[in-house]
Amino acid sequence: MNWTGAPQAALQAIEARFGEQPLLILIGWAAAGLALLWLWVWLFGTLLRLGRRFADASVTRSLKKDESPGYRILVAEAGGLGKARLGKWFYRAAQDHLATFNFGAPFKLARCSAMTGGTDRRTLKRARKLMTLADADLIVWPLVESRDETGLVLHGLSRAGGLSPDDARSFRFELPGRVKALGGRLPQAAAYLLAKALQPQIGDPQAFRPEKMKLLSKEIAAMLGVSETLPAGLRAGLEADYCAACVHLAESSGDFEAIDDVIALREGHLAKLGNSGDPILAAQAHMDIGRALIARAEKQFDQKIVHAAIQHLSAVVETLRGDATIQRAQMASDVMFKAQTMIETRKRFSVNFGS
Repeated sequence: MNWTGAPQAALQAIEARFGEQPLLILIGWAAAGLALLWLWVWLFGTLLRLGRRFADASVTRSLKKDESPGYRILVAEAGGLGKARLGKWFYRAAQDHLATFNFGAPFKLARCSAMTGGTDRRTLKRARKLMTLADADLIVWPLVESRDETGLVLHGLSRAGGLSPDDARSFRFELPGRVKALGGRLPQAAAYLLAKALQPQIGDPQAFRPEKMKLLSKEIAAMLGVSETLPAGLRAGLEADYCAACVHLAESSGDFEAIDDVIALREGHLAKLGNSGDPILAAQAHMDIGRALIARAEKQFDQKIVHAAIQHLSAVVETLRGDATIQRAQMASDVMFKAQTMIETRKRFSVNFGS
């Protein structure tokens, strides 16, 4: 057999075959090109992820080493459609207005790379890790889900109350998903939401001095003044905080400047809700009106005002009486009273008839 001519014969056979089918050559080149492209994309993605990790490590290390007093806050870059402009908008809103609602407490903002997940296990795990590395009090990551009035979703974790990163509580706020719809007082509203996540007691007026609540109520009133740009859920939360602050001011310091606004606001809610509305929202409206009327009657007694307050507060009692949680609490209280009565009865029996 002629072995020296075998390779040449084989090459001639391959050339003849591919000469007849040039499409196979094109497919081969295309496959090789796609494989090379995939390799470049994979390398680019890997380098990008490594770059983000190094950047995050630098940011968290710098934040943790900073020994100046104040809250440490991590703000991730926005993830989703049109993320860059919305992410910058939110960071600037926090930077410019957080001090207004933080009552002068110092804070430090730092940027970290985007987190594209919402509250899935992987995203939460990474968020808690970043909090640990930075010793951060709060981390928030904006996610652009759509361009409607609730398209910009702010996910986050807060260590308010001295919690550890593993126990940090999650929160979620919604804002319009278009930069054009985020004008007016929306930057202040975003900063207020962030401050409330950082210090939940802001929603409890009794935790602060009246003068601070006075300033806060005026800021919230200014935000409510541009109600046409506020998402419904955000507006409801702001109105609840506004009413609570104003009623507390009337009760604690005799400041009745905004009481008429509170009553008008809550009466409007009751008119909109009607008989088929949310009973819990209706109960809160009745509660705010009842407290406002009682505060006014304490300043200048009026029997009609007191009777009106009693009617509103009675509506609250009736609503809560049907709540399953309240019923269970009442049942537990009744059983506990029965147990205490048994102990007292046994004690009296032992004293009177014991040997």
